[in-house]
Amino acid sequence: MSRDRAIQQLRERFDREARSRPPPPPLTPRKHARIEAYRTFTRIYSQAVYSLAVADPKGVNAVFEPDMAADDLGREARAALAASRFIPPDHPEFHSLIRFPTEEEPGVFEARNMAVAGVKTRAALYKGAGYVALRMTEGVIEVVALRYRGHGHWEGIRGSTPQRLPETVTDDEFGAAILAAIDRSRRASR
Repeated sequence: MSRDRAIQQLRERFDREARSRPPPPPLTPRKHARIEAYRTFTRIYSQAVYSLAVADPKGVNAVFEPDMAADDLGREARAALAASRFIPPDHPEFHSLIRFPTEEEPGVFEARNMAVAGVKTRAALYKGAGYVALRMTEGVIEVVALRYRGHGHWEGIRGSTPQRLPETVTDDEFGAAILAAIDRSRRASR
């Protein structure tokens, strides 16, 4: 048997097995938002979510002063979470939104942030920056601090656990939790 024929038979077997398995259960609807806290401004934006979470062009994407009060930060973060959309595979925008970014897209977003910050280098943009991910599922909000990994990328902080808050938390308490996460993010990124 030729190598090509053996590979074809293997593919056919894998396809048959995949069709015979029950489909996975649908994902639980959830909402995501992000807070990018730079030295000269804070950006808060909502995300379109399914298997990935990506910036939603129809959602919130707002720039604020760098030192927001807790209640203002909580209110704006809640608005971004409310604007987040869960986009399942049968949604008409699924294939255009829920995808990995093209090679150019991260650079475009980074250039936009550098222009707002008034800096010319990535190092200047990310110096002293903090990043917080917000996730809301079934009435619980998770506030997750991430650390700067370099080259425009963020990652989890070893040993850090998300702070869990009820959806009904006050704007002031929500904002205080976000400010604490921004501080954790900045300290972990040094």
